[in-house]
Amino acid sequence: MTDKKSSRAVRCLDKTIKTGIVFMMIAIASLTFYQVVIRYGFNRSSSWSEEAIRFIFIWCSFLTIAMGVREKLHIGINIIVSLFSERLQKIIEIVGYIAIMLFSGNLVYYGWGVVMSTRSQTSPALGIPMSWIYLSVPVMGAIILFYCIIEIMNTKNELRLLGKGR
Repeated sequence: MTDKKSSRAVRCLDKTIKTGIVFMMIAIASLTFYQVVIRYGFNRSSSWSEEAIRFIFIWCSFLTIAMGVREKLHIGINIIVSLFSERLQKIIEIVGYIAIMLFSGNLVYYGWGVVMSTRSQTSPALGIPMSWIYLSVPVMGAIILFYCIIEIMNTKNELRLLGKGR
C-alpha cells in the first residue's frame, strides 16, 4: 500500500471514529434528557435507558482513549526528554510507542478472552449480549496498536530525514 493510500485509510478511520464518538455523545445526552423527563416529569423510571447510557459511555470512552493516542493528547513527561538531542527524542518516542503496543496487545489478547467467556451473558434491561460491551476493550487495543504502528513509521521517517540533514 502506498503512503497516499495508507494516509487516506488512516484519515478514513480517524473520521469514522470521531463521527462515532460524536453520535455516541449525542445519544448519551438525548437518553439522559429522556431519563430525566421520565423520572421527574412522569414519576417513572427507565432502566433500559440507564443501561444504554452506561454501555454507550463505555464504548465512547474507549474510542476516545484510542483517539487520544492518535492525537498525542495523553500525559507525557517532556521536560526530561526535551534535554536530549532531536534524534534521541525520536528514539525515545519510538520506545514509548513500543511500550504502548505491548500494553495494547495485552488488552487485545485478554480482552478477547473476556469477550469469549461472556458470550452467553445478557444485560438485564436491554437483553443484549454482554460480550458486545466487553468487545470495546480488544477493539480499543487493536485501534491503539494500529495507530502506534503508524506513529512508529512516521517517527522512523522523521529520523531518516534527520540523518540526511547532517
